[in-house]
Amino acid sequence: MRKLAAAIAVLMLLLFIIPLVLLKDEEKELDKDLRPVTDLPIEVYMCDIDKIVTMNLEDYLLGVVAGEMPASFHPEALKAQALAARTYTMLRMNRFGGSGCSKHPGAEICTDSSHCQAYRNPASIKTDLDKLKEAVYGTAGEVIVYDNKLIDAVFHSTSGGKTENSEEIWSNRVPYLRSVMSQYEEHSPKYIAQQEISIDDFIQHMKKLDSGVTINKKNIKNEIKVLERSEGGRITRLKVGDKTFKGTDVRNALGLNSANFNFNIGGSSILFTVAGNGHGIGMSQYGADGMAKNGASYRDIVLHYYQGVDVVSMSDLIIGTGNTE
Repeated sequence: MRKLAAAIAVLMLLLFIIPLVLLKDEEKELDKDLRPVTDLPIEVYMCDIDKIVTMNLEDYLLGVVAGEMPASFHPEALKAQALAARTYTMLRMNRFGGSGCSKHPGAEICTDSSHCQAYRNPASIKTDLDKLKEAVYGTAGEVIVYDNKLIDAVFHSTSGGKTENSEEIWSNRVPYLRSVMSQYEEHSPKYIAQQEISIDDFIQHMKKLDSGVTINKKNIKNEIKVLERSEGGRITRLKVGDKTFKGTDVRNALGLNSANFNFNIGGSSILFTVAGNGHGIGMSQYGADGMAKNGASYRDIVLHYYQGVDVVSMSDLIIGTGNTE
């Protein structure tokens, strides 16, 4: 009887343990699917702790996507963001011929969003972490190239309906940074915005840009004239008083969302109506989300906003030779 009882006990124990083991193995397999397939180190200057930290590239990118794009966005938009961020990062890495972070010697990139890319510690993410992991780790190693070279995969929040040619906003013409239509951005909170600035403050801002500017306040309606706009609609040259300013300089001086603006001059103030948010070059993040919600894949999104490019595996690039040719 004792042997029979012992055998039954062993059998019951096995029946209980085996499913647990199988469940644990399944959990490990699922977790494995969310882990990066590459093990490429990168030196990141972490602004919050004032220190350079060596990280796995894909783990760093998880924080970048979390910092640059709302996790509520469509999964395909998040994947497109992951490709853009990965390509942008690798172009600056030493082993791919990059010169690193110009602001922080010794680092290849930093977490200052105004200089490199935004970064959010994944440990602080309470919801949608697996969604972000799938976007980054699920596309691990995929990069964007033009003529088999890593592109400068710049992006912005909202184009305002059409992106910009690089040379119209910046100085250099880049073949893959062409102006394209950007539909489905209407859900952006900064698709259209208005900002009112007093005439006195406007004049002061212009004098900060050029202390020699002469502006006739009494004839202010004839003192401001748009001389040129880009293909995407942003002002490239604006005449104020007796001086001509770059549209981007005026935008920054006034704190406007973009240089794509119109204005209405009143008795004591100027009402600016602004379309879009950001420089307007490369991928529109809200446009990417809109495209994804309308059935586009992450590759469709990338190929739309970066003209003439290909999506390839980083293994197709020569690693460790100091260039990507």
